[in-house]
Amino acid sequence: MDEYQMEFATGFGESYQHCPACGKEMIPDHQECFACGVVVGRFEERSLLLKTHSEVGGVDHLTSLDIKALDRKWKQVVVNYFDQTEHMAFIRLCQKHAALPFAVHHYSEVLKINAEDDIALTMRNRALSCLSVAFEVDKRPKTPSLVIKGLQEALKWVNWLGLFLSSFCIVAGLSMPDAKNLIGLGVTFLTLFMALYIYRKN
Repeated sequence: MDEYQMEFATGFGESYQHCPACGKEMIPDHQECFACGVVVGRFEERSLLLKTHSEVGGVDHLTSLDIKALDRKWKQVVVNYFDQTEHMAFIRLCQKHAALPFAVHHYSEVLKINAEDDIALTMRNRALSCLSVAFEVDKRPKTPSLVIKGLQEALKWVNWLGLFLSSFCIVAGLSMPDAKNLIGLGVTFLTLFMALYIYRKN
């Protein structure tokens, strides 16, 4: 009798469920299948993640925990379907997770079953509206803050001052025979500040 058979011998008389990976029977309270060794909870989480990513576009950033939270909220919506606050809470949660396509997908699925469902149509349009607003916000050019602008301006002046000083060192080294070391120092500074100038422009 192998380990798998022994498991059933000890659990005789209990109800059984099937392993989602291999299909063999297993005792419901056990999280690991003795036939294939899969941990049921992890397998189901992974399956839910892959299924959601394949069915819903634009939600590849969601983790299995995010999807489970959104899925639980959707089930609450289905149970309390005529409660508008539940629908709005679901859309807000999707918005929080940047997963409005998840809401659009679920309301679209309802409309496939009943194309005249006013609630699903209204909520899908609301989710689409929120999605388009979020897209427009993302497209807007980001204006740098006052602090960043100030730093950029200061860096520009430091850059120009550095270029002037490095040029001065090179000229002074060339004009004064006793100060030849200034040429090397000036070339080093010139290279450094030219690199900084190119970095700022790019």
